[in-house]
Amino acid sequence: MRFVWSSALKDIRRHQRDPMGFIYWMGIPLIIGGLIMLAFGGGGGVKPQAHVLVADEDDSFVSGLLIGAMSQEAAGGLIRMEEVELGAGHARMDKGEATALLVIPDGFGRAVLLEEPISLGLVTNPSERILPAIVEESLGILVDGHFYVHRLIGDDLRAFAGGPPAGGNTFPDERIAAFSVRINQTMDRISAMLFPLVVRLETTIESKDDEQEGPTFGTLLMPGILFMALLFMANGLAADLWQERDQHTLRRIVVSPQSTAAFLGGKLLSGTVMMLFVSLVALGLGYLVFDLAWKTLPLAALWSAFAGVLLTVIMTFLNMLASSQRAANVLTTVLIFPLMMIGGSFFPFEAMPDWMAAVGRLTPNGWALEHLKRIIWQMADAASLGVAFVGLLVVAVVLFVACAVRLRMSFARG
Repeated sequence: MRFVWSSALKDIRRHQRDPMGFIYWMGIPLIIGGLIMLAFGGGGGVKPQAHVLVADEDDSFVSGLLIGAMSQEAAGGLIRMEEVELGAGHARMDKGEATALLVIPDGFGRAVLLEEPISLGLVTNPSERILPAIVEESLGILVDGHFYVHRLIGDDLRAFAGGPPAGGNTFPDERIAAFSVRINQTMDRISAMLFPLVVRLETTIESKDDEQEGPTFGTLLMPGILFMALLFMANGLAADLWQERDQHTLRRIVVSPQSTAAFLGGKLLSGTVMMLFVSLVALGLGYLVFDLAWKTLPLAALWSAFAGVLLTVIMTFLNMLASSQRAANVLTTVLIFPLMMIGGSFFPFEAMPDWMAAVGRLTPNGWALEHLKRIIWQMADAASLGVAFVGLLVVAVVLFVACAVRLRMSFARG
């Protein structure tokens, strides 16, 4: 055991003198994860929103209805309306400060009620493509709606266009009542075409204590980013054997009284310490950002480090099978990126097709990643986690013995 500790301390000191290795192992996964988060809008990304300036020169009840119909609340948050003077609106559009400028001309309200031709002015920002199209489509929907409303109650709308009778500020009660009756009769007549068959709805109100929000895209991706870092670390730690061989350290180990198993055990112990440190830092940052339950952090970090040891043993075995360091780099690179792609590091299993997610969960990193998610979300039970631990340990021990034999028999001698 003393030799194991000495070997582990030697490797830890060597890696401390090479901080760029840690930056590489952690930096690339964080950059890739950040780009993926930006591409998918993050954990709760900001919705795209069209900023529309409105110059209302009509200032009527109908123009107010138009602005309200396209407002943020009515349009599902896609459009934000801001009323401005016409000159100021054109000046701001020249500076590219908005998606579009909507000009409502004088007489718009009367023309709408009488179903007379009138044009709305719409100036769009040429530097934007998607959002101006949303604004134009929204206006087109309102135009279609205006046509069908006139087919149903056009006579009443034209009657209201003339305004209240002379000498009055409001319409007579009889006209308002008759209009309400016709609206009710019209809705009754077309209800069979507009509304589906009645469905019985039962509503259950749960207390806030019982409500649980589903995981966001960020919380689903965060464990995968950690395992991406662990895969890079495992490959780097395994490739370190080639440097040891070039420096003839392995030859001296083979001819010394110490066993190759103890030497490999020391390297795995140092790798475990470094992976535990990386897991604590990465998970701690994720727990802080996504407000996760801190009580699961110690177990999650231990499981991640333990899974990282298995990945290191796998990469070590593959490096020892290669005929040269270049061949080992090609072999492990060809393996690592598909493992990251299908194993939940680039995309969460929840966002994959079912068949791909099923295959990904069978990969070593994907299998360990699923158990990590259960730990983080407090869904893991002691029995299943214990079985997973034993299974992982058995595979790691078998590969470790194979690596020790390979090291003594051929790899150390080159």
